Amino acid sequence: MAKDLYQNTQKNENTDSGVRRRRKQKRGNRIIGIAALGVLLVACGAPSGRVEETQRAETKEEPKGWPEEHGRCEMQELGGYLYGHTSVSPYASAEITVTDYEGVRLETDWNAPSAFQFAGEADVTWRFYNSLGEMETALNKAAVEEMDEGSLHFLYYTFPMTENGYALDLYHILKRKFDTKEHPLTAWSTDNGKLFCYMQETVKEVDGYEFSCLDSRDSRVNLYMKDRMAYGLTLLNRPTEDDDETLEYVFMDVFQHYGVLGSGWGLDEESLYWADHDERLTELENPKRSFLEVRGIDENWESAGDEGIMRYFGLLVEADYQLPLTEDGRMLSLHFSLAKEEGEEEVSLASFSDFIDDYRKDSIISASRSLAESEDGAFVDEKETFAVEEDTEFRYYLLNGFCMDEPYEMTVTDMETGEVLQECRVSLSIELPDTITYPDLNGDGYADMRIGAPVHGSGAKAVEEDFSLPSYLLWDPQTEQFVRKTEKEVENSRRAVANGLTEEEQEEKTKRERRDSFALVHELPEWEEPGDYIKLTGDKMVEYEVREGDSLWRISQRFYGTGYKWASVAREGDAPKDPNVLLVGETVFIPEIFYIRKDPFSRGGLRSEGSFQIEQPGGFAHYFLDGDITYVPWKEENQIHSLPVTNPVGENPFHKTEDWEAFQAEVIRCSEELCPGRVSNLTFEKSHMEDGCDLYGYFFEYDTGEEILEYVDFFKFGKANMSEVIGVREQEPNTVLVNTVRYMAASFTDYGGKPGMGWGDGAAPNVGAGKWEYPYLHNLFEAAREQFGAED
Repeated sequence: MAKDLYQNTQKNENTDSGVRRRRKQKRGNRIIGIAALGVLLVACGAPSGRVEETQRAETKEEPKGWPEEHGRCEMQELGGYLYGHTSVSPYASAEITVTDYEGVRLETDWNAPSAFQFAGEADVTWRFYNSLGEMETALNKAAVEEMDEGSLHFLYYTFPMTENGYALDLYHILKRKFDTKEHPLTAWSTDNGKLFCYMQETVKEVDGYEFSCLDSRDSRVNLYMKDRMAYGLTLLNRPTEDDDETLEYVFMDVFQHYGVLGSGWGLDEESLYWADHDERLTELENPKRSFLEVRGIDENWESAGDEGIMRYFGLLVEADYQLPLTEDGRMLSLHFSLAKEEGEEEVSLASFSDFIDDYRKDSIISASRSLAESEDGAFVDEKETFAVEEDTEFRYYLLNGFCMDEPYEMTVTDMETGEVLQECRVSLSIELPDTITYPDLNGDGYADMRIGAPVHGSGAKAVEEDFSLPSYLLWDPQTEQFVRKTEKEVENSRRAVANGLTEEEQEEKTKRERRDSFALVHELPEWEEPGDYIKLTGDKMVEYEVREGDSLWRISQRFYGTGYKWASVAREGDAPKDPNVLLVGETVFIPEIFYIRKDPFSRGGLRSEGSFQIEQPGGFAHYFLDGDITYVPWKEENQIHSLPVTNPVGENPFHKTEDWEAFQAEVIRCSEELCPGRVSNLTFEKSHMEDGCDLYGYFFEYDTGEEILEYVDFFKFGKANMSEVIGVREQEPNTVLVNTVRYMAASFTDYGGKPGMGWGDGAAPNVGAGKWEYPYLHNLFEAAREQFGAED
């Protein structure tokens, strides 16, 4: 298009047709530019011409007419001229024709306004209108006029936002009309929040990378808002083929008269909403709930110098929920209202509505005055048009990284009888309305409360983070009230319900049970790092029923710790062949997988440099493993013996199924022959580890005649060294000993060096070595028989 502009300087046999073509293109440019303004006017509430005629007829109001004004100035003075122009109507446009344009940016101090040096002259034609609709009609007529091809043409316009015109609504309309991949529409604040604008970014690609920049000369939308007045400038044409980047200076020079155009913040929809709204009522379903928010002021932004849009946020003042207490049970109503502080009046919907009514009246009076004519008939530009009420009581200092919660009065009512069941205070986030959910936390069939704790971040809506813990309230069917509980107490209540105990009984039971830090888990916990766990894979295949939202990748990630092993998930023969098609309820098969969390408080355990390392968790009695195993009843309850030694039999001696079965048969024989009638619950385990080694183990209960003891033995064979870990204790109603011994054996790492000791190197033989086929392992049945005198 730009190239055609200069074809009239060349000899061409089709000169006349070329001129007509260029004029048509120029007219098209102008139509596009002014049509963009038309969309803006519609977005800001401009009624149609027919509607305006009807309105004037009903009020018998004659429209005013103003003659065009013509002005001329040096390009250097254009920005000041437009800003200082006194318009006879708030609805005005200026068509600007610039000839002999040149622009240079001057050097200034870092904290000084930008300065430019321009050459050229600007002819300005002002037109004035009674309304947005009239303004749109006139500009549509002007759109078909031809433009001088050798000049720059700008369109400048101003208008006030109507009573029902809002920043967010305007943003949505502009985004629908102008947002493209190459030129996305965005909103920005500047001048400490007193000025904000809408414009299209320009997405460019350099060396294969995309980046965005704000180029006003490329944007069809350059609309600045200040005190509910709009100021726009659009470049209608480009007379040269090359992009003249200095045209950007024209926009900067014009708009910096309205405010400082330095650094600013991108505006999201929340910020735009609260720019000109004072309340918001949100209603949601399942459960039925509603939230009333009002505009609050973040004093954190004020202390940083913001005097406008960025300091506003939505503050929750009231929330209502309706939900069934049980699946088919009675309905409860829960009402929350921001609690008053000492010495303050109650914050209620009625008092807030009075505040809103007063605010709206003041705004209408302020708007009327600002739009009134001065003595000489000129339009008065009051800088505080629609000024925000600053005496609001809703002022808070919001801290980044913290949940901004405040006390709320909670009232629980039976919806059928109207009886008030409970009145108390709870803490809720003032920023994020919908933070309460009502799951059955302990499994007793009643709805409980989980209150989220979203974390504040500047310039964004608060969100829930892992490090911000929620709070809980459980429904007590005895008192018919919600009772505050800690996370630990919620878990205790859940266990109590599952075990058929009271919470007090469950608490006593838990106290008797030692914390089981190394219990097996079947799935890698969400958000946990796989490197923090030891993975064990069994020989068995287990069934898994596909849930909603599952895929082979997600199942693999859940059980293997990575999605890349999705092909290892086995399916039945009649399952769909397409791996992307997974039916809810379908049965798939995966190897039995377990995870053990590594000791987060480990100090390195027992280590021999270059030879081995094995964990020794705190809270247990650790002994060096020698030839004998003796239980000392007056010492610590969990007694664990371990010491890696040289491996005399090679890696994974029981890897083959027949070898493992032979070992199990020998263990069973010894239990029956050496301890007849004394052994019960004999259990075997075999699993594979990611380091290539197998982990073997067995455990049983032994009746001494006076008490029941637990014996546990796990062992692992490396290429050079091996480790056997044995635990003994009096029987307890938990699996702490089994899980800890298993974890220690699994943690054994063989580095290949000689440990300095080894089986058969002059050391005493293992207990019961001559009683079975595996002398390099301790025979626990013989150890028990020798200590407690079991009959042969």
